[in-house]
Amino acid sequence: MFPQKTKRKPCGVPTGSTSDMAFLLLIFFLSTTKFDMKYGMGMVLPAPTSESTVKVKLKDENMTKILVNKDGQIMVNESSIPFEALKDHVKSLVKNNKDMVFLLKTDRQSNYANMMRVLDQLRLAGAEKINLSTN
Repeated sequence: MFPQKTKRKPCGVPTGSTSDMAFLLLIFFLSTTKFDMKYGMGMVLPAPTSESTVKVKLKDENMTKILVNKDGQIMVNESSIPFEALKDHVKSLVKNNKDMVFLLKTDRQSNYANMMRVLDQLRLAGAEKINLSTN
């Protein structure tokens, strides 16, 4: 009287080639993705010395101390100077003394951008000997 019920087989997606497809997608995306190259500051560093404790004595007239405090103010040999006048001041110092060494110190709480701005101005003004340090 009642028709006999048949058991249904469960439906499913074949997963035999899932790992193959994932591998092919991975290869595709890795081969077509463009990775950006990050370039740092281009600086020429001195050659390594054979002795680890080589100390060089500089004359005071060959040194110019530049301090960037946490507020971004620039001090050149303990006198405040506006940022706009820094390049001209450094040009005149380099013109008068080719052996001038600039000691650039930045406060630890100062922004990295402040130090980079001053370093860029030093390099644009023709300063070749720059010493970087932090307080």
